[in-house]
Parts: sequence; structure tokens; C-alpha cells
Amino acid sequence: MNIKRKISIIAVAVGLLTACINDDDGTITPEPTPIQRGDVEVNRFVISFRPKSGGPVKEFEYYDPDGVGGNAPVKNESWILDYSPSGIRTYDASIKFYLDSLDVTDQIEAKGSNYIICYRDMVNQNLRLNDSNLDADGLKLGTITTWQVLNDQGTSTGGNGNVRLTLNYIHLRKEGICDAGVRIFESTIFYQHQ
Repeated sequence: MNIKRKISIIAVAVGLLTACINDDDGTITPEPTPIQRGDVEVNRFVISFRPKSGGPVKEFEYYDPDGVGGNAPVKNESWILDYSPSGIRTYDASIKFYLDSLDVTDQIEAKGSNYIICYRDMVNQNLRLNDSNLDADGLKLGTITTWQVLNDQGTSTGGNGNVRLTLNYIHLRKEGICDAGVRIFESTIFYQHQ
């Protein structure tokens, strides 16, 4: 019993000692490099939808002063968009990002090759992202978009759903995909067609 205990203690000690060594020459693992998050902070957005066929602009706001993971947002307006009874209604949308009341959209657009705005998880039978503006390198940016609202009132979704909106920072090389980089901002918004 004593021999098993001594072997266990020695094994743990050897494991702890070697966990701090990076290679055979005995160098110690350096501290990890801090994650690069860019120089833009965001906790609020306002998105405006303008019907291509004419009509009033609809604006919706999301505001979470303490960011993701803290308290619930103080403002999370549902996107109430009109659909065309005959089928599809198209909207042009533009989004403005803020840190509280400070508009930081120009900073995001100026460094567009490092940022991407993603809109995901919609029900494609009733809301589709059609198009997005591009950065200087010809890759998706997402501050100006085109949407299609489809009439699916007779289906199980009833014209409802959620959109997950994220702003990602890519330090090195942006490839135009939504899963890359560090998430700077994230929100989930309910939408409903009428």
C-alpha cells in the first residue's frame, strides 16, 4: 500500500514539473499573447429598414450597456416588418453601431478589412438576407444590407423568428466568413411580419 502511494506522489510531481516545460531544452512556456479585439467597442445599434417599393422607414434599437453576459439589454426592439400579400417585400437596411451614445460606425467601416457584421439564424422561409456591402478588399462587411420578407403567414412559423447579429474583429486576414475572429458584439432580436 505504501509503495502505491509513493509511486502516485512521484507520478504527480513529475507531471507537474513537465507541464511547465515546453521542449527538451527546459525552456518555460511563455505567457499567452492577449487576444486582439481591435480598438472599437460596441454595446448598441440602430438598424433602419427602407422598403424598396416606397413607404416609411422603420428603425429598431438594441442597447445592452454592460455587454454580453451581464444584465439583460435595456432595449431590444422586435423587428416588425411588413410582408407583401402577393409574396416578397424587399427592404434596404443600414445599421449604425454605438458605444452608448458615441457613433462608432465610421471607425468600423474605415477598418472594414478587419470587421464583419453577421446576421444569422433567421427562418429562411420568411426572412432572407439578400445582399451586403463589401470592404475595400471586396469581402462582406454588412453595414448596408438588402433583405427579403416573405409571406409565410399560413405556415407554422407564422412570420416570426429570431436574428442573431454579431460583430467580429479579425486581426490578421479576413476571409468573409462569420465564424472567424473575435466576437466584439452579439445580440438576438425577435422579428415578426405583419
